[in-house]
Amino acid sequence: MNNSGKDETKDGLYAPGARVLVVDDNSMNCKLVKSLLKKTGIEVFEAFSGQECLSKVETEKYDVILMDHLMPGMDGIETFRRIRQGSGPCVSSPVIALSANPDTDAKELYNKEGFSCYLKKPVKPALLEQVLADFLPGELVKGYAMGAAEASEGEDDSKFDEYDIEGLDWDFAKIHFSDIDTLKETINNFYLMIKRDADRLEEYYKKLEIYNGKIMNEFALSEYRVLVHSMKSSATLIGIIPLAGMAFMLERAAIAKDAKTIGLLNDVFLTDWRSYSEKLKPLFAEKLAKASEFDKADFLAHLKKLEDASEFLDVDSMDPAAKAISEFKLPWSGEDDINALRGAVAALDIDAIKTFSCKLREEALKH
Repeated sequence: MNNSGKDETKDGLYAPGARVLVVDDNSMNCKLVKSLLKKTGIEVFEAFSGQECLSKVETEKYDVILMDHLMPGMDGIETFRRIRQGSGPCVSSPVIALSANPDTDAKELYNKEGFSCYLKKPVKPALLEQVLADFLPGELVKGYAMGAAEASEGEDDSKFDEYDIEGLDWDFAKIHFSDIDTLKETINNFYLMIKRDADRLEEYYKKLEIYNGKIMNEFALSEYRVLVHSMKSSATLIGIIPLAGMAFMLERAAIAKDAKTIGLLNDVFLTDWRSYSEKLKPLFAEKLAKASEFDKADFLAHLKKLEDASEFLDVDSMDPAAKAISEFKLPWSGEDDINALRGAVAALDIDAIKTFSCKLREEALKH
């Protein structure tokens, strides 16, 4: 591509008007890419499944598509093939494979399929900007300075990482973020989804139907593998290496249909995973202490905003509404429901959003 019009003195990638589609069933990864690119002028769109991606590319033009490989249902490779077989405006758009796949021949696989290139997750901010600068149309890239997107130190960085959280490697976590605010937001999203992900994995494990050392339910095994892969990616992203390591072992066991290893590790992994609901609490204690006094009318108004936004999957409106709901001091013991609601928002689980929103409304009306 021709980038002769670029201003190389620009501090980092700057491509106003560019449109990038991120396809990933893990909403944490989508939000991270959006945060990493917020200063670039790029408009970032999200799709949370292969089918949703195909619906979007039928009518909308995206300059680059970032495609996760392992997704439930239609995976990234099948989605990519269907894009190329179609006739929509993205039929020739560059598609970049994103994967935390443990296989060593991943690059060869994606090259053979015809992907423009491959990025290993978690993606480093500087590398993401560099690749986008290479594949975006040259006329859209107004500036790019090599290395300018390296992680920066936030003003309150020393305060945030002064906590010694068991298993959390702050230095490793910072590799994947361009600023401290994005790191804090991502850890918060992880915290909110701990219970939800653990409960889902436990449910899939029970459905495996292990009999005489063999897994009888292949569909449940596929669901188990995709979820544990996603949990591995999330733990790696924020630097909780022990969790990521166990998730990696469970993922490999699922690929090999190794019922014995899954049986030995599953409960240990879930116990450790759930323990981070308490281990990460100190990071958010100050925020909880500053919570606003409960105002029923305001609380109900924010619930209504969240419900309306969720009807249209308006992510940009859902997140602020959920955040506002969480900032009230509730006159009842509703912290778990608030966290469950925010976890549902982070996971874009519309049914769960409706369930917990209804429950919180009923409680609010009593007070």
